[in-house]
Amino acid sequence: MKHLFGELNGSVINFIWELETRMESVARLCDLHVVSKAFHQFEPIGVTGVLVLSESHFSAHTYPENGKIYLDVFCCNPNFDPKFCAEKIEDIFGGKLSWNCIERGA
Repeated sequence: MKHLFGELNGSVINFIWELETRMESVARLCDLHVVSKAFHQFEPIGVTGVLVLSESHFSAHTYPENGKIYLDVFCCNPNFDPKFCAEKIEDIFGGKLSWNCIERGA
């Protein structure tokens, strides 16, 4: 099991539709399967979102006032490639992702 987490700098997402669209695109490209989702809009801006995956979860918390997004992808699929996922996050969200990956359950 791999747990990718990171801080994305230089990406501004203010609203649910922006975050949800990007997260679903990353999930699709990384062959992750969404089974449920939950999003919360903060006022006046900022969003928290979670995609519940058959493989585990993908969460994001935006701080548009700082140009930051904190992301977390936990995946139990042995074929999950955290480097590829990090690249797709940068491609789709824009900005620069500083990330780490921890092996869980080893």
